Amino acid sequence: MTQNTRTQKLAAGAVPAPGEADGVAGVDSALEQLWHVLTSMKLALVLMLAFAALTLVGTLVIQAPAGVMEDPQAKSQWLAGIRPRYGGWTDILDRLQVFTIFTSFWLRAIGALLAASLVACTVHRIPGTWRTVARPRIDVGPAFFEHAPQHEAMTFHRPSDDVLETTRRVFRRHGYRTLSLDDGTIHLYFDRNRWAPWSGLVAHAAIVVILAGAMVGSLWGFRDGNFMLAEGSTSAIPKVAGATITLNSFKDTYSPTNGQPLDYVSNVTVAQNGAPIATQDVRVNEPLRYQGVSFYQSFFGPAAVVTVKDAKGAIVYAGGVPLAWEATGGNKVGTFALPTQGLTAWVVATTGTDDPAIKPGQVAIELYRADTGDPVVQKSIDQGVATTIEGLTYTFEREAKFTGLSVANDPGTPIVWLGCILLVVGFAVRMYVPHRRIWGRLAARPDGGSSLAIAAVGRRDSGFDAEFTTLVTDIRQAVTAAARS
Repeated sequence: MTQNTRTQKLAAGAVPAPGEADGVAGVDSALEQLWHVLTSMKLALVLMLAFAALTLVGTLVIQAPAGVMEDPQAKSQWLAGIRPRYGGWTDILDRLQVFTIFTSFWLRAIGALLAASLVACTVHRIPGTWRTVARPRIDVGPAFFEHAPQHEAMTFHRPSDDVLETTRRVFRRHGYRTLSLDDGTIHLYFDRNRWAPWSGLVAHAAIVVILAGAMVGSLWGFRDGNFMLAEGSTSAIPKVAGATITLNSFKDTYSPTNGQPLDYVSNVTVAQNGAPIATQDVRVNEPLRYQGVSFYQSFFGPAAVVTVKDAKGAIVYAGGVPLAWEATGGNKVGTFALPTQGLTAWVVATTGTDDPAIKPGQVAIELYRADTGDPVVQKSIDQGVATTIEGLTYTFEREAKFTGLSVANDPGTPIVWLGCILLVVGFAVRMYVPHRRIWGRLAARPDGGSSLAIAAVGRRDSGFDAEFTTLVTDIRQAVTAAARS
C-alpha cells in the first residue's frame, strides 16, 4: 500500500522563533499566576483585615482637618499643636500618612487591590454559576441516591411513563423547573429559584461598589470628625471659599429625674464673604448643610476664653480654646498656636479642689517649641488677671462651652448607598430564597412497575427537610390516585 503525502511551505512568521515563544509563554504564565493570586480567598481576607486595621488606626489617631495638609503653614501649625502629645513620633507618623489615613496611599492601594480581588473572584465564579443555572448536570450516579442528606426510594405498580408525568406535575405545582435525560434510565432534575445563585455575585459586586464609593469620597471629598468651635468663635468652612461658621451658643439639657441627656444643640450662623446666610440649630439628626458640606452634632465639652497680647498691647490671640483632650492626670486640655513666636500654647484646666498644681478659678499655660515640641515654661494663671509669660501677656477671661461637629462632603455617598442596597438584597436572597435542587432516577421494573429515587443536598437549608417530605408524600398520593382512577 502506498501513501501519498504533500508538503506545503508555511508562510513566513507562522511559527514563532524559540525566543519569541518563550516570551509569550512567560507572559501567559505571569498573567496566570496573577489571576490565581487575585482569585485567592486568602488574599481577599488579608486585604479586608488590612483595610479594617487602617480604618481602626484612623479612628484612634487624631486626623488632620480638611485642607490643612495642603497648606504648608497650616500643616506646620497643626503638627506643632499635636507634637507635645506624640513627641518624636509626630514627624514619623506624618511621613507615614497616619494623620490622613482615610486619604492615604496605603488605604487607597489596599482598597484598589481588594476591589480588584473581588472583581476577579466574581468573574471567576460567573461560568460555574451560569452552568448551575442554565446547564445543570442531570445524570448523577446511583450512590448519590443512597448517601445524599435527603433521599427517598419509591416503588410503584405503574408504568414509568405514567410515574414520570405525575412526578413532573407534582414538582411543577410546587414551582420547580423540570428537566430529564433518557439513556435507558430516566434521569430527572428539578430546581426552584434557579436565579438565586447570582445573589452571591451581587453581594460580591456590592462590596466593590461600596469600595468605589469610598474611593470617590476619598479622592474628591473630605471628612473632619474633630471640627471644634467655642462659643462666640468663628471658623472657615472647609473647601468653601469665603464661607464661615460661628457658634452662637451651645445647650445641653438633661432629665431632672434620672439625669439622662435629653438634647444637645448648637446654634450656628453661616456667612458668605462676611454676609450672614442662615442661622440654624444643629443636632445629631438635624445637620446643617451648605454648599454640599454637612455639619452634624458630634460631641461637646468645656472651653476657656483666652486673650494673648504682646509687649505693645497688640492682641496676638483671642478666642475660646476647646478643652477637648484629657491629660494623664485627668485634666482637660486645649491648644492653640502662636506662629509668630514659634510657640504652641496648651491650656490646662483644673481637676477640682484636690488638684495640687491648678486651683479652681485657674488654668495653666504650657508653652512648647512649635518645631521640636520641647517644653518652654508652665505657669498657672488666675481668671481675669493678666499674667506675663515669656514676654506675652495671657488673660484667662472666662469659662465657656465648645461644640464638636462632624463635617463632611462626600460625593461618594450615593454610590455607597447603592452598594449597601445591593449587599442587603444579595444577602436577603441568599438567606430567604434558597436555590433548591433535587435529582431523580426513574427505572422500569420487570413486573411492569417502576422505581423512583429522588435525592437532594440541603444541609444549609433549614426548611428543606419539610419540603422534601411534602414532595415525597405528594408524589406517592398522586401516583396512587392515578392508579385508582
